Amino acid sequence: MKVLFFQNPPKNWEELFKKAKEEENFKEEIDFYFNNEMDRVINDVEVIIGGVSDVDIIKKAKNLKLIQTPYAGVDPIPFDAVIEKGVLVSNAHENALTVAEHGFALMLALSKSLIVHDRELRKSVWHGWLANEPNFEIYGKTLGIIGLGSIGKEMAKRAKAFGMKVVGTKKDINKDIEKLKEYVDEIYPMEKIDEVIKKSLFIFLSVPLTKETENLISEKELSLMKDKYLINISRGRVVNEEALYNSLKNGVLKGAAIDVWYIYPKSGEKTYPSRYPFHELDNIIMTPHSGGFTIESLQRNWLFTFKNIIKFAKGEKIENIIDPEKQY
Repeated sequence: MKVLFFQNPPKNWEELFKKAKEEENFKEEIDFYFNNEMDRVINDVEVIIGGVSDVDIIKKAKNLKLIQTPYAGVDPIPFDAVIEKGVLVSNAHENALTVAEHGFALMLALSKSLIVHDRELRKSVWHGWLANEPNFEIYGKTLGIIGLGSIGKEMAKRAKAFGMKVVGTKKDINKDIEKLKEYVDEIYPMEKIDEVIKKSLFIFLSVPLTKETENLISEKELSLMKDKYLINISRGRVVNEEALYNSLKNGVLKGAAIDVWYIYPKSGEKTYPSRYPFHELDNIIMTPHSGGFTIESLQRNWLFTFKNIIKFAKGEKIENIIDPEKQY
């Protein structure tokens, strides 16, 4: 079986593949090819690793049967072409706790004004008790999680450990509900987002980007967040860009922490992450889509990826198959 790395693997990929073979008791060989060999092998590859976004690549790959992403997001993939060709798509969720850690760090940073205080003290300006400007505890506060999937569940675990009340929404209200009740006090269907926002001080977004979730949070939802905090680690376009900027600039939102954006640079370029000058605002924490990218999560995601490809090669049922109609 021929497999194309559309996305470059970590340096120790051969070691991870060997480990995957041992864990799956797989003795056969798989031929791997890198992106710069694509033109030569594209007709023969059965599996592409990475979020291939070019329809022409999918069309040229005559024997393509599986696109496996070594991360959760599959929004770049042209699903119309996938459906037409009958290709399976699968993703990896092994960075869920990593993203939850990042989200939790952002929530703590917002509650303690860490970023602003750091910036100001570097300019010899003192805040905190010297200026009679107290921060606040997250203990006893309510966290609203929009999307109680793998990341949302990990966020809920951490919030409960800090003594927070947790409410949230779930697409399939009946799936894994008993497990979630251990960490989530109130669970609502996605149609009740407004209810969750009203109950919460912090609103945490962890939904995939689909046709249904694009602009899920717009002017109406943001108007309900007066003096609240928004944390987005899902995808930028889940929140309406202009409405978010205006909500922060006009002081409707007390603060926000954003890890996912609207504009991304090409390799080596510098660019601001939005058409709007978020970087000029003091009530936002900005991180460069780094929430899921750690040494540990990289290893787990790629090990899962190789194990799933081996399952596919063995003719077994693979994990995390994406519904191409729903795109998650």
